[in-house]
Amino acid sequence: MHYTRALFMEMDRLGLFGDDRVELIEGDIYVMAPMGEDHALPIEHLTRLLARSLPEEFSLRCQLPLAAEDDSQPQPDFTILPARRRKHAETPNEALLVIEIADSSLAFDLKRKSAVYARASVPEYWVIDVKKKVLVVHRSPTRGGYRSVKRLSELSAVESSAVPGLVLDFRGNGGGGFDH
Repeated sequence: MHYTRALFMEMDRLGLFGDDRVELIEGDIYVMAPMGEDHALPIEHLTRLLARSLPEEFSLRCQLPLAAEDDSQPQPDFTILPARRRKHAETPNEALLVIEIADSSLAFDLKRKSAVYARASVPEYWVIDVKKKVLVVHRSPTRGGYRSVKRLSELSAVESSAVPGLVLDFRGNGGGGFDH
């Protein structure tokens, strides 16, 4: 069955998912794997780094839903959006930068989620490969995917092109998401 966000949200409201963490990607419902330390520690480090580095005119959401498409509502590890979005009561859909921490989900994050974020016109999408200590930066979204995809392995400071003033230094803070 191909689920819509409306049906997915109704199923959640009715408690059909129980305590499972789920997300809707291209009409399919995925139960998210339990979070291990390989995923949790980089989130902890990157949360601290983003909180210190993010300019005031932007808002940070951690592991909360994003209304990407009519059939997709992922729960990215981090979403950065304008601090003053239109309707605060609704699930946001205007992300500027989405960041995923990938250990066991790398292929899924680089393929299916990348396609969803590109179609949703998310200007910038980063995937942190914690095993290889690589940052994959996606920029310039189109309906067919991102026009620019760069793999950065020699990291120091990385500047966001979508969030003016956001520069993350991955050398400090225990690798800022890479080391733990």
